[in-house]
Amino acid sequence: MRYLIAFLLLILSVPSYAVPLEGLYSASTVVTDQSQAVRNAAMKEVLKTVVQKVSGRPQELDNPSLQAVLSNVGSYVEQFQYETLEEEESSYRLTVSFQKTALDNVLQQFSVPIWGKNRPEILLWLAIDDGSSRHMLVDEPMTKAVLTAASDVGLAITLPLLDLNDRRALSAEDVWAGFSDQVLNASKRYSVKHIIYGRLRKVSANEWRLTAQLMNGRKRYSMLVQKGNMRHVLMALFSETAESLADIYAPRGTVHQHQVKIHISEVSDLDKMVEVTDYLASLDRVKAVAWKALQGTKLELLLTISGEVTVLKEIISLNKILLLTEPPLLSSEQVLQVGKDFTLKQSIEPIGLPSPKIDTLYYRAN
Repeated sequence: MRYLIAFLLLILSVPSYAVPLEGLYSASTVVTDQSQAVRNAAMKEVLKTVVQKVSGRPQELDNPSLQAVLSNVGSYVEQFQYETLEEEESSYRLTVSFQKTALDNVLQQFSVPIWGKNRPEILLWLAIDDGSSRHMLVDEPMTKAVLTAASDVGLAITLPLLDLNDRRALSAEDVWAGFSDQVLNASKRYSVKHIIYGRLRKVSANEWRLTAQLMNGRKRYSMLVQKGNMRHVLMALFSETAESLADIYAPRGTVHQHQVKIHISEVSDLDKMVEVTDYLASLDRVKAVAWKALQGTKLELLLTISGEVTVLKEIISLNKILLLTEPPLLSSEQVLQVGKDFTLKQSIEPIGLPSPKIDTLYYRAN
């Protein structure tokens, strides 16, 4: 069933590099009883998971000042609920949801970057040696462990279909050997921007060794080597991956607001204009969208954004709603006119502080 659903999504969905990830502000843990003392202690641990998911970084709560502000964890809780675990006697799963606005405000006070829910989709190729055979990740319990660990750090992991096309393009031995060209070739059909490939070897009854690498196109990030139980090695892999991607899509540094012009061509009708406007307004880095001009099929917008323009471009590139284009070339007559205007402007403007430069981006609607 999992492969059928994945196949239908693959052939029916609009090509996209991004996934709107829900549940970033909630997490769960297992507790022994429903007492307030146990619940309060569990909520603090769950909050650590949520802060990691929201920021993409596991070490943010190492800040003692931030820890002190968040110590009254109950004031940030939106709701919680228990679920009885039948397989474990006298055990419950406690799920806690936190208030997004309140938590975001606190994190921003301590310069913790907020990574929005529009997260890049990551394709995972994992070859496994369990001591008896070497194969790709297909075992359902292990698949569940992988997806759970990824969810706990706020990553959107996609598993390959492993159908006939995949098996022809890439074998478990290819992945085990680290043949990156074959991995990239086999990944083309999935239209993803980020790929993890690696090998997982069983060392003993409860110990595994994981070697994996993250690729963005042909750019490779550092190789990860971890040893420990299944949960430990998977969490290490996905935590490091989340931090690498957060540095791209939610980098550290002062977040200031400024304006950006964006010219969009091939806006064929009113529906397309509303679609691209709503899309830009939905991005976490975009704080306001204003229509400036519409001429034929060309739309000009003025965006108020937080952070650097390069980060906005990376976020927009996760979807194929807008495709980056080159600025239009000026005709010789326009070049002369621009030169003339520039000379006149320079001659009449008083000496003083220069006007703030507004970056201009050019896209076409897809």
